[in-house]
Amino acid sequence: MGRRSGISRGAGLSGPAATAAHFGAVWGSEQVMLPALGVAPPLTEWGAKEVAIDVVHHIVYVGATGMTYSLLDR
Repeated sequence: MGRRSGISRGAGLSGPAATAAHFGAVWGSEQVMLPALGVAPPLTEWGAKEVAIDVVHHIVYVGATGMTYSLLDR
């Protein structure tokens, strides 16, 4: 996703690196916050299929967000 947002620009990240950082922030915070709030069990209690589905959902979200940002930033 071509252009960079304010945070990724400030960190010196572009395209794929910014997208990977966004994925890590979103998915990582889910893995900390949801169990802490009692909304979901810890990742260690998930099955492989559940983890894969969750990762794919977050990849789609991050990809769509990056593409949308690139389109709006033109």
